Amino acid sequence: MLRRRLPLLVLPLLPRAAQAQPSGIRFRIMREGSQIGTHRVTFAEENAALTARTEVDIVVRLMGITVFRFSHRFSETWAGGRLRLATSRLDRNGKVTEMVARAAEGAIQVQGPEGPQRLPADAAPLTWWDPSRFTGPLFDNDTGKPLRLQWSRVPLPGGGTRWRASGDEESEGSYAADGTWLDWKTRGEDGSTVTYERG
Repeated sequence: MLRRRLPLLVLPLLPRAAQAQPSGIRFRIMREGSQIGTHRVTFAEENAALTARTEVDIVVRLMGITVFRFSHRFSETWAGGRLRLATSRLDRNGKVTEMVARAAEGAIQVQGPEGPQRLPADAAPLTWWDPSRFTGPLFDNDTGKPLRLQWSRVPLPGGGTRWRASGDEESEGSYAADGTWLDWKTRGEDGSTVTYERG
């Protein structure tokens, strides 16, 4: 994916979290001390609209044999503080799932594996790079299914915050005072702890 540093002139148009790292975000995905993949988010601004593109790639090998492969491509476009379009393509061990969410009159119309859904106009995908959305209605970023979540916040030294989600999603992420996404942690399907490290 093309990476570019956004000119300073466009920064006031971007959400605070995107302004904190206009060149993008990159994490190493770690499991039990070993890297199993990467998570990247890049930003582009055009005509007062912000597009964030997320790429997640995971490969788990056991004794040199690939036992799990996961690839997710997700794009979201925002304008005027509202989601305009989100598209997702997820490949899990060869099984592909696709989803499209599009702004409509007074709603977000979703077409995905859960079937057509009409969500509130202020609904947003759960992508962790922008914590300002956590208090609003959220939907799963690969199926479009509305999420039932409870959030808690823990202050961090230096003015940062750790957000914890429970319910349909059991994860937590840390953010610097300026909104920079610092890390993330969840539990894998096999019970192992999966963490994100910047780099």
